Amino acid sequence: MRSLLFAALFAVALPLATQAKTYPIPDDDAVATVTLPDSWDVDDLDDGIEVTSPDESVYVAIEAEDLLDVKSATVEAFKFFDEKGITIDKDSQKQNEFSVGGMKAFELAFKGRDEDGPTNVSVTVVTVSEKKVLMITYWASDEGEKANAEGLSKIINSIQATKK
Repeated sequence: MRSLLFAALFAVALPLATQAKTYPIPDDDAVATVTLPDSWDVDDLDDGIEVTSPDESVYVAIEAEDLLDVKSATVEAFKFFDEKGITIDKDSQKQNEFSVGGMKAFELAFKGRDEDGPTNVSVTVVTVSEKKVLMITYWASDEGEKANAEGLSKIINSIQATKK
């Protein structure tokens, strides 16, 4: 995934669609919230949500993690890519630091390949508080990324911390 494109999606604030719902992350003791367009498919995870674009070409998981568990959560994210049959080109790694909702974020982005062809993957850590982070796991085709850029931007720009 082009790191600059993903960073631009974080940085460009677009007004949220009138048909949207806000979700707490995690559901039982929210450290953050995210607003999703109704057209995106949402499933609950233990500590967050996973969403898929209407055309199923973009996957995003947003989960709350303890700051001390970032390393193991990152390892798990890459195991997830492997389980989904994604081959990651480690030489394509790009790193990016930026902010979202006033919070510091760090992204590792890669080019990869899945059963449908070239794909972009990333793992982003957003520091929500001194003890909590959001782990954002991302997977999309180039075409899916372009077709869903507006929805992705709305999702990312809606992330807000609920606890400091």
